[in-house]
Amino acid sequence: MEKWNPSAKKYINTCKICGHSGYSPVIEQEEFCTVPPNKAIYKELKRTLNMLSLDELGRCECCARLQDKNE
Repeated sequence: MEKWNPSAKKYINTCKICGHSGYSPVIEQEEFCTVPPNKAIYKELKRTLNMLSLDELGRCECCARLQDKNE
C-alpha cells in the first residue's frame, strides 16, 4: 500500500477489523472516470484489487456480520 500514488490511496478501503483491503465502490460511479487522472486510478485499482465496501464503522461486510451476530 505504501507504493500507491497518494491520489489513489484515498480510494483504497481497509477493514478496521481484519485489515483486508480493496478499492472503494466510489470508483464504479460513471462520473469518476470523466477526469483523466481518475481513469488511470480506476484502471490500476481494478487491475490489482477487488471492490471492498465498508460500513459506517469501517468494517467489511464479513466482519460486520460476525460482530453483529455476536451482540
